[in-house]
Amino acid sequence: MLYWFSVLIVLLPVLASANDCISEKKLLHYLQTVEPKETSKSLTIGATYYVRNWIYSKRENHLGADGYFVMNWVNDSLAFYHLNPCNPRIEISSDNTFFWKPDVFFIHSEEYEDDKTYRFFINENGSITASKRITRIMPCEVDDTKNPFSNATCTFSWKYTNLGSFDTISNLIMHDVNYNSTSDDEFQINYHLSQHPQHLLVNFFYPSALFMVPAWLSLLLGPMAITRCCILMTSLILQCVHFLANEPGLLGNGGVTAVSIWKTFAYTFTIGIVVELILITLFASMGRSKTCCFSKRRSSKYEMEPLYEEMNDLRQRRTRKTRNCCRKTALVFDIASFVFFGVVIVVFMYGFYAERSSMVNMVNDFDMESLHIL
Repeated sequence: MLYWFSVLIVLLPVLASANDCISEKKLLHYLQTVEPKETSKSLTIGATYYVRNWIYSKRENHLGADGYFVMNWVNDSLAFYHLNPCNPRIEISSDNTFFWKPDVFFIHSEEYEDDKTYRFFINENGSITASKRITRIMPCEVDDTKNPFSNATCTFSWKYTNLGSFDTISNLIMHDVNYNSTSDDEFQINYHLSQHPQHLLVNFFYPSALFMVPAWLSLLLGPMAITRCCILMTSLILQCVHFLANEPGLLGNGGVTAVSIWKTFAYTFTIGIVVELILITLFASMGRSKTCCFSKRRSSKYEMEPLYEEMNDLRQRRTRKTRNCCRKTALVFDIASFVFFGVVIVVFMYGFYAERSSMVNMVNDFDMESLHIL
């Protein structure tokens, strides 16, 4: 027992010295008095903006973001790992900074709110982290040609204004950000906003395509004018209501978008089938005329049956039979129209999927003054 007590007495100073870590107050005094080390390494400044909350304004076309702007770099002169610190990281107030730090100027971004001061943290390996909470309003640019048909790029830009005061800086590298750099040392973070493609497909394009299918299938009903007219008008009304009630929240730039081209095609497709119905009904009505289909019998009076021929059948009125030539011509025209409109909708949907950017650019780049109507 006496032996172990003697060993403990001998080792106690050693154990005490091993656990005798340096407090933050002593570390701060050491860092304030340490002489800067000369180094040939280039300074690497990492910077990013961590967004906590954001909101996009379509009318002003800008992005308001609330977050933290964080920078980090290394100063080997401030390393203190060899001093056995109690805490491997110490915080320095912005009023008591004694080391070089980059001065940041935010470009093309309206300052809405700023903490004004940075929080500085020095790690035991000499790396320095500076953070500040800021709320910015960033300008955006819109591209309506790519998937999913409406995209905005909002730019967060900044510059370091005091790099000339640090002699060892030769290269600047941005880390963990999507950035651009210009010849005048302007740095940018690009935030890309885009609509959810599944939302557009399920809530906008799929219902619109369904409303065009009954109009296309009505071509198989032949000269049933009333039935076909009801189907076509119902399809057209459903499309109008759908486009008004489910207008995508596009990040618009005032020009023609891919959605505008889709709506124009949907209206044109349905109206085209309505025009085909009018032509078929005229064939059916003229087929009852005595002068139809190069008939040898002539009449001094040209006759045409009413457009709504089914009303005559409902009233059981005796009407002339449609001549075979006009009936067969109408049948061939209906079949050809069914195939034609089917090919048109398939080709358009494939072209819209593959070349919508070219469609939008072609329409927007078209010179309306060449038509001499404006």
